Amino acid sequence: MMYDKFSPNLVLSSYTPTYIPDLVFSSSTPTYIPDLCHRFPEKYETESLDCAFDQSQVLKEIFDHYTKEKPSVRIVSQLSPKDCVPSLAAKPINSMKKIIAYSKLIPSIVSVSAFYGVSRTIDCSGLIVEWDAIKKEAIILTSAKLLWSPIDDSRENHIIIRLADGTLLLGKEDYVDYYHNLLTLKVKSTTELNFVDLRSKEAVCEDLVDGMTVISLARMFPLCSLSDYAGELCLEYPYFGCQELLRSTCHVSAESEGGPLVNDSGYLVGMNFVDDYGFSHPLPIPIILASLDLWRSYRAVVRPWFGFSVVDVHQLPPHVWERFNVSPTDSYVVVKEVYEGSHAYERGVQPGDIVATCNGIAIHSAKQYSQLLFDRSCMVTSSGGSNMFCQSFKVVVQSADDCPTGEINVEAENLAVVDKRFCQCWPPLEKAEWASNKYGSQTNKKSDFDWRFGRFEKK
Repeated sequence: MMYDKFSPNLVLSSYTPTYIPDLVFSSSTPTYIPDLCHRFPEKYETESLDCAFDQSQVLKEIFDHYTKEKPSVRIVSQLSPKDCVPSLAAKPINSMKKIIAYSKLIPSIVSVSAFYGVSRTIDCSGLIVEWDAIKKEAIILTSAKLLWSPIDDSRENHIIIRLADGTLLLGKEDYVDYYHNLLTLKVKSTTELNFVDLRSKEAVCEDLVDGMTVISLARMFPLCSLSDYAGELCLEYPYFGCQELLRSTCHVSAESEGGPLVNDSGYLVGMNFVDDYGFSHPLPIPIILASLDLWRSYRAVVRPWFGFSVVDVHQLPPHVWERFNVSPTDSYVVVKEVYEGSHAYERGVQPGDIVATCNGIAIHSAKQYSQLLFDRSCMVTSSGGSNMFCQSFKVVVQSADDCPTGEINVEAENLAVVDKRFCQCWPPLEKAEWASNKYGSQTNKKSDFDWRFGRFEKK
């Protein structure tokens, strides 16, 4: 993907994904950790570009350019018959009942972009989740990948939100969580903004069943247009990102990341993350709410970090689990990936090892393991770093290799969720590394990345 200076048009390479790769165990290789952008400037971040305040020259240029590109109310008269042909890459939403169901969410869906100088570097979508009528301030939930931007003190870095009517708002960082890749932004607006109460629109967990119809919603930055893609929910492990992600068959564009995934009744299932094959992977709303609640209560969130991800053995494809010489109905949890530099990496944990216990509790499912880590996160976060919860937190891993002891003990590190080591859980963006030129556009330094394993391969 390339962005030219001031270009309102994002050019995407077209492809049709043919498969989602199975998990294949392999020896761990170093994982790329992106350089994250400096904190965005405080001076302008709490105002609207549509307010006539004293803007920097960069913001003036961005504002002048995109106000000329505001969507026209006469856009329907400009359409030709070919504009109404459904995309072959996605299932079109042709049920009026479904469109009406999610129509209440549409005013709250926004486009969010990271700007490096006057150039857009990353496009995502977002959802307005709070509105303070007294402060004239809103909270927008989106993806933390917007912070994976080039670091250059000589250029201004901004996050800009674009509403459906073309209004441009400047975002200020609020909550950043690199483990779940969550980002909340504060924005000021002179007009009241529509918001979605996540709790009232949350889909009940019991209703999330394998094969249920889901719809991915997103907003494009150039023309503020809404896009929707239908698919089915898959209650299976993800092959990238944090282990709480689910899978769906919604074929989406990169700009859909950070947007909502809803069921056919219009209730929120989760927030979309997009893999390299163009499919949506939602992070469930209950996990998002729990993370935001911790942040609101303590203004800092800590997670125990062993340095590996896990998966239930029965979720593995047959050609993988049969190597364990166990039944797919057995309650085993195995290591999916080990991250370089972690305690698990240093202790020699390998993909395919079995997680036996966590703090003395026998592990029978990935969900149970995740819940234990979350409970520990709550305790450590609420303790504020006191000695009450400084005692060790360990897992015992049974090595799949011929280990003398047969077991490996790994002690957790307590890491704040703003620690960029958590970024190893996620594949880097296509343009994670940048080389700038005098015109303000960027080119990608290509790397050999194996998307099956979520890491770079050495050459």
